[in-house]
Amino acid sequence: MNFLLYCGAATQIVFVIVVFGGGSIAGLCLVRWLVPLDRLQKNHEVAGVTFGVLGAFYGLVLAFVIVAAWERFNEANADAIEEATALESLYKLGAAFSEPMRSQLDSAVLEYSHRVIEKEWPQMADNTFQGGKVGAHELWATVLAYHPTDNREQMLMDKSIDQLSLISRSRSERFNYYEQDLPSVVWTVIYLGCLMTIGFSYFFGSNVFRAQVLMCGFFSILLGMTILAILELAHPYQGVVTISNEPYRYALARMEAANSYKMAKASPTAVSRASDR
Repeated sequence: MNFLLYCGAATQIVFVIVVFGGGSIAGLCLVRWLVPLDRLQKNHEVAGVTFGVLGAFYGLVLAFVIVAAWERFNEANADAIEEATALESLYKLGAAFSEPMRSQLDSAVLEYSHRVIEKEWPQMADNTFQGGKVGAHELWATVLAYHPTDNREQMLMDKSIDQLSLISRSRSERFNYYEQDLPSVVWTVIYLGCLMTIGFSYFFGSNVFRAQVLMCGFFSILLGMTILAILELAHPYQGVVTISNEPYRYALARMEAANSYKMAKASPTAVSRASDR
């Protein structure tokens, strides 16, 4: 079902209704055509107990998986916020260095931020991102190549390296969440459990066939929507529900604001006013 990640919300809903709802109803019609109603009704007592146990077990499995997927989504979102915040902090630390280090670090941070927003995020959305080929190498090279001239700049170097470590760690986590999916055994349990649960509902025979069709259809659509929600949360960068690049845009806006502030402080008017005072 991974192809649904690249479809719109309306397409996803239609797919769930047609495949899960329509497929389950088609299976029910086939069973009712092959098996007489009176034979199905004889199984109600045994089938009811079995269906209750199976439904409870499968419900627990889905609850556990959707909570795990939600935690995975939240962790990926937290890593994006941490990376963006560290970029902003590194940019502001760069303002305290002397030239040409100040300009080099500013340029490197801005280039990295623009690359994440304009290239990496769209590539992650369409599953074409090659995270292993690019990284924060330029940022590390810029910082490590600089030789501090005094204790103050040495302290700035230490703080900059701390922020770079956060950037690298968050970037690695982002790449891992992008590449990794839920274990295949989990998806196997989800899909097989769905088939078995829907299949067990066919062992019941209602005298009002339309009512059973509606119940079976709604039940199957609910399972399909739950599986779709797990699929969306398990892929935080693809699909309808995704992690936004807004933290990076916000950090970039703060960098531009900080740069304007520095330029204002360094303007001739500001200098002349300071000297007059």
